[in-house]
Amino acid sequence: MPNDLSNELLKFKKELRTCRHQLKDALAFNERLRTAVGYDELKGWKPDERLERQYGWVFTWLYPLSSYTNQNLNQPLTPDVRNRIHNIVTAIIAQLVVYGKYGVKLPFDPRDVDFSQYLEKQRNILHLTYEPCAICGEKRITHECHIIPRSEGGPLHRDNFVMLCPLHHHLFDHGRLSNEEWNSLSSAITGKMEAAIVYAKQVRLPLLQQFWERNETKGHQQ
Repeated sequence: MPNDLSNELLKFKKELRTCRHQLKDALAFNERLRTAVGYDELKGWKPDERLERQYGWVFTWLYPLSSYTNQNLNQPLTPDVRNRIHNIVTAIIAQLVVYGKYGVKLPFDPRDVDFSQYLEKQRNILHLTYEPCAICGEKRITHECHIIPRSEGGPLHRDNFVMLCPLHHHLFDHGRLSNEEWNSLSSAITGKMEAAIVYAKQVRLPLLQQFWERNETKGHQQ
């Protein structure tokens, strides 16, 4: 019996350590999320559950936006005002994620625009030097290819880029890489942001697999 209790105690301590690590990681992620999406725009605002019950979640969660627009009713819609509204709304959505409200989740890990990558790209274009294609090694000219497309919220950040020659860029965007080419590219994608890796596996790869199956079917028919 004492041995059983000791084993249970050890098991409990191990689970507690795991929970502490998970909590620490979650808190770190939340803080990074708040910083990335303009949490400072809310100036310390936090949702009030009493107001939420009394006036509803829409009024409560949009209160920072309402306050800002009320203060600027007679102001022209300048780019600064528009950007401020955008930042406030983004921060409110992030708060919904942080507090785990209504099942709201961010589809992608946020990243700021990577200006250092942009400047590096401009220098490469000026000096006609390019990083090699991640598939074939071609380096006479290569492109920054988005893993998560910009049209789907993919960030302008090196963690969402792979370097591809024009041919492989076109084949990648249109889901026509061969199995061997995909395997070569996979190692370059592995070190990217988590959202890009997930997108590559759950969106890009299934499209390629359909392409491979169609080619295989055509081969058998011939």
